[in-house]
Amino acid sequence: MHRDSRTRSRLLVAVAAGLAIAFAFNAAEAKPKPGAEDAPAEDANAKKRKPAKNEKAEKPADKGSDKPEQLGNFGEWGAYAAQSGRNRTCYALGQPKERTPKAKLKDASAYIFISTRPAENIHNEVAINLGYATKDGSAAVADIDGDSYELITKGTNAWVKDQSREKEFVGALRGGAKLTVKAASSKGTSTTDSYSLKGLSDALARAVQECK
Repeated sequence: MHRDSRTRSRLLVAVAAGLAIAFAFNAAEAKPKPGAEDAPAEDANAKKRKPAKNEKAEKPADKGSDKPEQLGNFGEWGAYAAQSGRNRTCYALGQPKERTPKAKLKDASAYIFISTRPAENIHNEVAINLGYATKDGSAAVADIDGDSYELITKGTNAWVKDQSREKEFVGALRGGAKLTVKAASSKGTSTTDSYSLKGLSDALARAVQECK
């Protein structure tokens, strides 16, 4: 279904943003390090990882974090900023326009989160929330207007597998029209998410400006 309604677009992005700040910090901790797909399973519980209590979405707010502030709405994307203690995160956030198979994914929300965290010297880091459990280390693919990038999954999330290509990936997103993400659940169900990239470049520029 075509979604040209600005009001609906803002509502969808705002709902996702309510969960996204927790996802930002948890995803940063969970992101596989280069070569992680070949590492022993116990590496997933590395000592740098935060305690399990931080896994729940409400925990960052319990620690005095500010709620995400919407900086602006740009096409299908929103720009946000949030504070967790002394750490500030600014990000662009978008949701898929279409998900298949619809019957399997009707109760699962997905979104892409491109964040900048100055305190950690992180700029334009891409994390994809698939909305369902995957098999850790499994392959997934992102296609931007015909150009493919390998992804790697962990938990409900996916990242660009070759981190040296992340900057290239973000550049392709900024100049692209459509992104398709293909992955599979831990039960073997193949899924396809289709994103419009309209407004992403402006949303990302606004987020980066806020976290210079």
